[in-house]
Amino acid sequence: MTEPTQAVRIRDAAPGDGDALAELHARSRAVYYGAGGHDVAAVPDEEYRETWRKMVVDSRLAVLVAVLGDDIVGVITLDANGAFPTNAPHETRVRLVGIFVEPGRWSSGVGSALMGRFVSIARQADAVGEVDVWERNSRAIRFYERHGWTRDGTSRPGPAGVDYVGFVHLP
Repeated sequence: MTEPTQAVRIRDAAPGDGDALAELHARSRAVYYGAGGHDVAAVPDEEYRETWRKMVVDSRLAVLVAVLGDDIVGVITLDANGAFPTNAPHETRVRLVGIFVEPGRWSSGVGSALMGRFVSIARQADAVGEVDVWERNSRAIRFYERHGWTRDGTSRPGPAGVDYVGFVHLP
């Protein structure tokens, strides 16, 4: 465990946060993909940084950051339009695009604080949350299951020949 979870603040990402988020995301994904036998760069290149700079200001996305002191230690990205209709009658969904925590802060409550915010947003919209998780990311799968997510039976191709599997969180 690291710093107490009560010190975690969640705020909207600011336009100047893009580079820090690219770096955090690269470090986080290098660890979880590496644990699943798939190596990816732990340092973002300029294209990767630019992608995050654009995501932070993209009106279709909501990017929220977890902050401890002055340090960004986590990020969650979701569909900024809030809820969107599906083919199922009377069902609305909110897509969790990604949640990433600084690897040195895993199991410290940062991810749970971000997830709590997502669940609150989905509940306010009376929407089902949806996310895809890389099947070899057993740590993330356990995290989602602890927070009330269940597999929905969907999948899509992922890196290293391993699928992303779909999860939902009911309102």
